[in-house]
Amino acid sequence: MFHSIISKLIKNLQASLKDLEDLKEEVSSVGIGSSSVGIGSSSTGIGSSSTGIGSSSTGIGSSSVGVGSSSVNSSEASTPFKFGHIAEYTGDQVFWPRFKYLEGEIVGNLTKTRTMGLDDSGVIHSLGYKSDMHIETDTSTDSIKRNSVGYKGFIGNVKASDGYTYFLPAYQTSIGKLSRKTGSVTLEKKFTSCPQVRSGAEGNDGIIYMPSYTKTLKIFSYNTNTGEVASTTPQKPSRYTFCNHIWGAAVDKKGEIYMPQTLGTSVAKIDKFGIFSYLDGPPVTSGVSGWTHKYVGATYVESVNKVFCLPRQGKKILIINCADDTYEEVDLPSDYLAVANKNKNFHGFLAPDGWLYSAFWADTKCFRINPRTYEIQWKDYEYEFMDGHLTAKDGSGIMSLGTGYSTTALVQGDDVYLGLAGTSRAIKLEFKK
Repeated sequence: MFHSIISKLIKNLQASLKDLEDLKEEVSSVGIGSSSVGIGSSSTGIGSSSTGIGSSSTGIGSSSVGVGSSSVNSSEASTPFKFGHIAEYTGDQVFWPRFKYLEGEIVGNLTKTRTMGLDDSGVIHSLGYKSDMHIETDTSTDSIKRNSVGYKGFIGNVKASDGYTYFLPAYQTSIGKLSRKTGSVTLEKKFTSCPQVRSGAEGNDGIIYMPSYTKTLKIFSYNTNTGEVASTTPQKPSRYTFCNHIWGAAVDKKGEIYMPQTLGTSVAKIDKFGIFSYLDGPPVTSGVSGWTHKYVGATYVESVNKVFCLPRQGKKILIINCADDTYEEVDLPSDYLAVANKNKNFHGFLAPDGWLYSAFWADTKCFRINPRTYEIQWKDYEYEFMDGHLTAKDGSGIMSLGTGYSTTALVQGDDVYLGLAGTSRAIKLEFKK
């Protein structure tokens, strides 16, 4: 009885907050301050050693902090501002997206998927991570369902130029293929053992390059023209690190692929001719050390010709300039780091508003960066996750933070759909139209 009364009170409060938000959208301008933080220096140069790859075959808590912001300026430094978490305006009046749960639930205390591939009819297909799954997200009805036949062992996918989206094998010996035209999913057995791949990108030659998440780095390749696979072990970086795991790859407009190391300190690259090298520059640390996952994922932003790598457990954002192969690391706001979960992001995405956003992992907080100005802001979506319940855990159905609130993201028009992780309810972010 008491729980029911509390839930009703919370729902009434949320409705009032929504009314306030709608009123704020009618306001023509709201002045909000901003602040600046210093950034690290960058270093130029291209690695001289090279290896050919794959070319032959190949509740509403009172302590919660809502939104913080910092803009990057190399000559200034001050404390980032913050204000109540129902606010949607920022200094330059870029709205924060609205949070929405999709219809349907898929229960279970596990990370359900780490892949998302969209077919031509508007259905997102997600294959299983550690358990058999084939989740379909219908973007026309904003609903999810689990198919009776599922697949497991996949992390990451690549939307290729041949009309297929490829699901990458981590704990799997086959490559998954989604025909975007028909929406059918098939598997092609290509490996004798699990290659432990977490990411990939398609080069100019129709070859998908897939770095391994292993101590000794391997680059696997899949030729979309012939179906052939190959692998090579590139040279180790000149700056020794015990582990050389990579979890992220992004291709630029020239067809060159950039890859941040998850546990190492060097940035890797495969050029348009399929030649592997490490970029010259200072150690990439993301402000952490030891067995700490620095960066997971990489996103290319063509408007600035740079690749942005958001941290999973790190404290900085890695930015690679594709014009000259220099890179730098930019600090996340100190007030955000003071309250954020260590596992803050799984894989970022370039949103319809032109900012790069983190994807919720073990946290209800989201940060974003402006790729032109390097301004960084953040917002806590805890009360949206609660959805009228006493806690975000109850609202989302998550049983353990280790399984994540989401795992990946897919942009569809003015909306972003997030991959179903340890929650039973899937998430959508709606950007202002």
